Amino acid sequence: MNHQIEKLTQPNLLFAARALTNAFLEDPLQAYVFPEEAERKEKSIPHFSAVLKYGLLFGEVFTASNFEGAVVWLKPGQTTVTPGKAEQGGLAALPQTIGEAPFTRFISVLNYADQFHKQDMNEPHWYTMVLGVDPAFQGRGYGNALLSPVLEEAKSNNFPVYLETAQPKNVSFYKHMGFDLIREVVEPISGIKIWTFIKR
Repeated sequence: MNHQIEKLTQPNLLFAARALTNAFLEDPLQAYVFPEEAERKEKSIPHFSAVLKYGLLFGEVFTASNFEGAVVWLKPGQTTVTPGKAEQGGLAALPQTIGEAPFTRFISVLNYADQFHKQDMNEPHWYTMVLGVDPAFQGRGYGNALLSPVLEEAKSNNFPVYLETAQPKNVSFYKHMGFDLIREVVEPISGIKIWTFIKR
């Protein structure tokens, strides 16, 4: 099935944020960040809006034509989120927009995962910051289609691709997409299991 994939534009950011909110509603990390479902539905929108804004400024963001899903990529050599970029991209404002406690839970898990990212990827690479497809459209090839443009570019330029997931059902999907599992770890405070992958 062919899906029309295009670069996200700023005016459509909110549509993509809603798709990611739906995609991650049952995700273990998002459920840990926002334990109450009502809060998760409400605050995941500004949460993902900040991630998308960061991606538009410092990476590549693709979406399906009717916003069935979205993916945020960080480019080779630009995979480190610096304080200056976080300020400019809106990530630094997350404690105010989603709340101090949810942000603390979120960043603690991310910092734990990031140590493995830095250990295992000491070469320029593409980083999948976030990928999500609205559950109403999952299983129809949207995840594959969203990944394809950058996977093809990475292959043609001999750059590896790195990502991590806390969603168990994504493990088989990424393996099917040709990713190799690097690590399976458990963040000690939350108990969340994290899988890290590379594709060369």
